[in-house]
Amino acid sequence: MSAESEFGLKRTLNLPGVVAIAIGQTIGAGIFVLTGMALEFTGPSVILAYVLAVIPISFLMLLLAMLGSALPTTGGNYKYSSRLFSPRAAFLGIWAYIAGAILGAFPLYALSGARYLQVAIDLPVNYVALGILTFIFIINLLGISLAVTIQGSFVILLFSALCYFSWSGFPHIDLNNFSPFLPQGYYGLALATSVLTFTYLGANAIVELGGEIKNPGKVIPRAFLISIPLVTIFYLLVVTVAAGVIPWKLGAGQPLTASAQIFMSSGGLNFFIFAGGLLAIVTTLNASFMWGTKSLLVMTDDGFFPKSLLQVNKRFGTPHWFLTIIYIISALAIVLLGEDYLETFTILGSLGGIIIFLPLIGAALVLPKRAPRAYARSSFKLKGFWLYFSACMGLLLALMVIVILLIDLYAQPLGVLFSFLFVFWIIFGFMFFQLRENALKKEGRSLLELVKTSEEDF
Repeated sequence: MSAESEFGLKRTLNLPGVVAIAIGQTIGAGIFVLTGMALEFTGPSVILAYVLAVIPISFLMLLLAMLGSALPTTGGNYKYSSRLFSPRAAFLGIWAYIAGAILGAFPLYALSGARYLQVAIDLPVNYVALGILTFIFIINLLGISLAVTIQGSFVILLFSALCYFSWSGFPHIDLNNFSPFLPQGYYGLALATSVLTFTYLGANAIVELGGEIKNPGKVIPRAFLISIPLVTIFYLLVVTVAAGVIPWKLGAGQPLTASAQIFMSSGGLNFFIFAGGLLAIVTTLNASFMWGTKSLLVMTDDGFFPKSLLQVNKRFGTPHWFLTIIYIISALAIVLLGEDYLETFTILGSLGGIIIFLPLIGAALVLPKRAPRAYARSSFKLKGFWLYFSACMGLLLALMVIVILLIDLYAQPLGVLFSFLFVFWIIFGFMFFQLRENALKKEGRSLLELVKTSEEDF
């Protein structure tokens, strides 16, 4: 396989690097910020909510592992859906993700990192968030190799901080803090579960990087099978301590430092803040910059956006125009909205992160027929009952999560406005797709014809 792939991107990533990206993208603002939010919704049953939240994501990740093994490519989240299932659905999935990520997830990560730093150092949150966003943006401009090296080092420190939190916190667990287990009822559990799906999203980033992975057909499914179980185990260890060391009402709406302060010394707490909270968020933001441009590159090549945006820096091999656009819009969201809209950022990020999977489910279902040779030689595949069961469970649970998140978004400050804007963005995306289709037809091309792409062209 060539050392260089689509758009001049270089194959430099091996299994440890890909696993580090998947884990770093997954363990981030979610576990450190949303645990307190989930405690507010459901109390001590937040442990059960974390277990339930991984179920729909596991089914979805199995489908992605199969696609990534059979047809490794750059921008897989868009390319699989557009070539195998429906170009229109693929575009709308990425379109929803764009809104959720740039106006939700990216500001959330930067602001959450700043809030964790504030526990140790009293600094203005918005300015620190902008500094974190800028730092990670510059790293990614300088090349994916540098970003992956930093990612791997930070993930090791992150794991050590989570181990320290769990090991030192377990002796301080009071079983009385787990009663009552369901103080907010089953709706509270359902709401917490829906929000916590965000904490497991992120490993799908690696199918975006197929053009930069060595031996991607084997590495991609292995990375999924390693990262998701590891993340789940660490989450359950951490949340058991968080819910067990203080009454749930005291931890409700608070970051993990509220629990850590109960049993950590000042030195240990500072280590947890920097190596745990801050680096978890930084690794997620770093991975988001690494993979967030790849589907946009493929969409531009298909004719959605100006071809000038396809330019890749000759020295560093990075898509600098898309990285810059993401940075500017996310920075504006931080400046204009700030930390008062942290929960709104979370919901928007969760919505975009889950909607992107819907067309991918369709792509996975038709993979055996649309790309039979690639499916046959794939090192990981779902067959018969397991393929349809995984797709059906993933779809039903994803739709349930989307409905609950939209209801919760409506209840947020300016929720009516944000709900309207999100729905309008989807409608506008549908119209934009049709406008580009009409324009390209005049040039003798058709976006709808993308679904006829041969499997050899991946």
